Amino acid sequence: MVVIENTPPLPPMPAIRMPAPGYAIPESADERIARALVTPESRDEQTSQLTERAGQYQVQVPDRIPPHCIVGTARTYNLNPLLLLSILKVESNGRTGIISRNTNGSDDLGPSQFNTDSWAKVLTVKYKIPREALIHDMCQAVRALGFALRTEINQAGGDLWKGIGNYHSRTPKHHIKYIGLVFGAYKQMTVKGKF
Repeated sequence: MVVIENTPPLPPMPAIRMPAPGYAIPESADERIARALVTPESRDEQTSQLTERAGQYQVQVPDRIPPHCIVGTARTYNLNPLLLLSILKVESNGRTGIISRNTNGSDDLGPSQFNTDSWAKVLTVKYKIPREALIHDMCQAVRALGFALRTEINQAGGDLWKGIGNYHSRTPKHHIKYIGLVFGAYKQMTVKGKF
């Protein structure tokens, strides 16, 4: 097992808030710090505790997931590395070599489970990434995931959760369910410290 640290730079205040599954709004470290600053009771103690651990998590990942691929992709596409891991957890449990057949006849490929009717087609036709690389090469699958996710978030006007849902499906019932799965995987990793 290797450890991936999530220490992305904190966004400027005020933090952008994105609705989480179930319409709860995840509170960013900046928001916790801001609340501590305006809450009169034990303000200094709360602020120092929050600042020390703001946005920092360590997650053990299996050897099959190279940390340099996760961290490099996260930096390249300005994404949270734990978000990439959460999607890999939901899609394939971080395993290569997987081809899943869908009821509509399309396939989902590799660790990122790119659908042959959507992202797999874009990546193989437009960007000439070999289909086999999306299936068997963890680093290629992670880089392609970063590209696809950043594209979806940008097309959603910067809405993180909508972009994540759109990465999976634009069908509302699948979209919402997927957001919940990714959010759950993210929470589990931050609490347990394991992939």
